[in-house]
Amino acid sequence: MKIKSLEELNALHVDVLAEVGNIGSGNAATALATMLNKVVKIEIPNIVLLDYDKVAEILGGTDQAAISMSVGLEGDLEGLMLHIISVDFASSMVNTFYKKEIHGLEDVNDMDVSVMQEMSNITTAAYVNSVSTLINGFINICPPEVNINRIGKILETARKKIGNPGQQVLYIDEKLVIEETEIKSSMIMMLTLNSMNELFKSLEIDVYENR
Repeated sequence: MKIKSLEELNALHVDVLAEVGNIGSGNAATALATMLNKVVKIEIPNIVLLDYDKVAEILGGTDQAAISMSVGLEGDLEGLMLHIISVDFASSMVNTFYKKEIHGLEDVNDMDVSVMQEMSNITTAAYVNSVSTLINGFINICPPEVNINRIGKILETARKKIGNPGQQVLYIDEKLVIEETEIKSSMIMMLTLNSMNELFKSLEIDVYENR
């Protein structure tokens, strides 16, 4: 049988998704360290299934402005990875390549966005490659799409792209330390329901076991 919404998953399946997230996060941090040529440490991320409203609340509320990088997933798993970039994260990325004071989103220009797109492309590729290896499948990533908007609009736009799978998403709350500077990174993984079912099938886990 197949799940019809993420709300049907139990603790076992959430644990499996968390392990997938842990592997992906570690590989993404390694890729980021290579890109920056700096030591990047990552704490064990907090990975949970959350309602959209709760995610928005954690990110500062639906009216909070933010930069997001949306990377579409195609192939054996379909959906998207959504990277919510804080001002601190943006400043750290940009200042790796050139000196610039970034105090708010109004200070971000097209060149800064290009840096973050490249960062998102590299880290998401590392993340997705680890997942595809885990399921012995193929996942292609699309070029990152930038959305500078309110959190509520960012989440709603992403949700519509994958067909409104339900009220929940996989939220990956990471803390990175780049040369003694701690930076918060928020990743959101949204898979279509078919892809979520395929993920568990590939891992030989019955979505209805232990219910």
